Amino acid sequence: MRKIINMTLILMLCFALGACSSEHDGTSESDSGSESSKGPEDGQSSKDGTENKATGPVAAGDDYRDFTAVLADGSTFTLSEHEGSVILLNFWATWCGPCVGEMPAFPRLLEKYGDDLTLIAVDLGEDAETVENFLERNEYEFPVALDPEGDIGSLYPSDGIPYTVLIDREGKIALTHLGAYKADVMYEYYCGEIDELLAE
Repeated sequence: MRKIINMTLILMLCFALGACSSEHDGTSESDSGSESSKGPEDGQSSKDGTENKATGPVAAGDDYRDFTAVLADGSTFTLSEHEGSVILLNFWATWCGPCVGEMPAFPRLLEKYGDDLTLIAVDLGEDAETVENFLERNEYEFPVALDPEGDIGSLYPSDGIPYTVLIDREGKIALTHLGAYKADVMYEYYCGEIDELLAE
């Protein structure tokens, strides 16, 4: 029991220490000018410009906040089209070490869970060329949404990245967490959470 408690404390510390500030070269997750806190605060606009009525922090049990985004491969992604699967929504940037460090876990998760998991990684504030070059260099093929203006980030703001939101099959937010550690650790962590959601 003591070993489990110690491991939990270590993981919590790793997540807390393994987060990049939401600001980089003067660019924050959202260009709205709103302050972000440990949990999301302000967020009204979706990527398609429609008003999203949900505002304030997202927490377990809340409805997800829908958006449509252009992906790095030129296709589009709408969150609401993936209800019925567990959704892993990850906010990141190429300059964020912990973000990049956990990414090898994502292809493994998709391979393990197949259609039971929808994974979407939202790049915050960077141009398409930067993101495409990064994905090509690392041979990543999972869906990556472009959010250069921070519209999607404003729906799920946080103090830093990587910031991950897990959404259950009913469209409710199951959990959020800030930060990351090595890919192997994150893979096991995500598997544990996804397995619980699929068992419900």
